[in-house]
Parts: sequence; C-alpha cells; structure tokens
Amino acid sequence: MKSNFNPFTLEGKNFLITGAASGIGRATSIILSKLGAKLILADINQEGLVSTIKCCDSEAISLQIDLSDAASIKDKIFKAVSEFGKLHGIVHVAGKSYIAPLKSVTEEKCREVYSLNTYAAIELAKTFINRNVYAGERGSIVFISSVYGVVGSAANVAYAMSKSALHGITKSLAIELAGKNIRVNCVAPGFVKTNMMDSASSMFDSNYAETLNKLHPLGVGEPEDIAFSIAYLLSDAAKWVTGAILNVDGGFTAQ
Repeated sequence: MKSNFNPFTLEGKNFLITGAASGIGRATSIILSKLGAKLILADINQEGLVSTIKCCDSEAISLQIDLSDAASIKDKIFKAVSEFGKLHGIVHVAGKSYIAPLKSVTEEKCREVYSLNTYAAIELAKTFINRNVYAGERGSIVFISSVYGVVGSAANVAYAMSKSALHGITKSLAIELAGKNIRVNCVAPGFVKTNMMDSASSMFDSNYAETLNKLHPLGVGEPEDIAFSIAYLLSDAAKWVTGAILNVDGGFTAQ
C-alpha cells in the first residue's frame, strides 16, 4: 500500500507572504500553493498581486500595502486575517537594493532601505504573535536576507546593513518566541534571476553576467531555488530548526 507520508505538506496552513507581486515572492507563493497552503499575498504592486494569484493552485487573496509605512502594517494585516483566517506563518521577502559608494551614502536613503528591508520584519513579527493573528500551532517566520549580510561587497554598505541586521533579529526572535512555539529562520540567497538583479546589472558593463556566474559555482539561481528552501522552513519537516541562517547561494559563500 502506497504511503501518503509527506512532512513537507502545507495543507491546512495559512501564510502571509510579502513581496508577492514578483520575483522570489511570486515563486514562493506559487510553490506554497502547490503544497496546499492558503495565502495572503502582500505587496505595494496590486497589479502584480493579481497576476500572482492567477498562478496559485490554492485560495489566495491580495493585500496591497506599503511596508515602509510601519504604522499601517498591524491594522491592515488584522483586517485581512479577520476575513481570511489566522496565520501559521509569515515570509518577509519584500526589499530593495541600494548600490552606492560610501561617499554617496545618505542617512535619508539608509532609512528608506532600512524601513522596508529591516524594520518591517520586526513589525511583521510583532503583528504575527498577536492572538488575533497567530493560529497557535507550530508557527514559523522566515526572513529573506542576502549573501551580502554574510560577506562584504564594495558600494553595498547600506544594503548590507539592512540585511545583516536580519540575522541578529532572527537569532534574537528565535529565542524570544520559542515559548510560543514559533520558529524564526532566515534565508540568505545569492544572486537570483529577478527584476532586482536585472536592475543591478544595468549599472555595470557587459561582462557583469559572466562575473556573477563565476561567483556561484553552481551558477546564478532561480527564484524557485529560494522558494523551495522557504517551503521547507515553513513545514513541519523543519520543526527542530530555529535561529538558522540558511545560505542558498549556489556555493557563493563556500569559496
């Protein structure tokens, strides 16, 4: 008799995914839906959210939100959850890059990057642990960092600040929230073929793509490569994993 054993299933679970309109967020939404999860898809880009929902295999609703506006996060998520159902986890994918040499870095731009990449993660976690939001069953929070939160890179100080901060947040929250049966982990991707990578590529010469590939022994990644790692961390297969920084980078940081 064939066994139906699947520790990676997400059937019966609800998740909120930020940055779901494109790239890694969209790929994650699609993968989680195929694993049976119901989803609240959050992004500032409503048109992109509609497009993502059409690709999902399970129930999904859109939540248009500007995550850099911290004051609006709690109320908007509360409203969405009251209509959709309590959550078993949150994935914070939304973020922005900031490539600039040190002499050009400004406090204003740093605050802009930090508010979305970093502080929004804290506000999302604060909202998730509320009894009106958290389903109370093996909760899981996943933040998306970057290899540049692990290794250095010229002209990346502000972006690296915002992403490396997520590593400290992850470890601290993993300890603080363990008593609530909530795991907190972080995925640090290498370069992935997304619109953000395309935007960065436009700032460099024609050899940039070749240079990136050489940085990754397994080549540049696909959004699905990150989505699969997120799905694992959300599933009960990872029930003993918390406070981890998972490098999914094609060997970038192994060199």
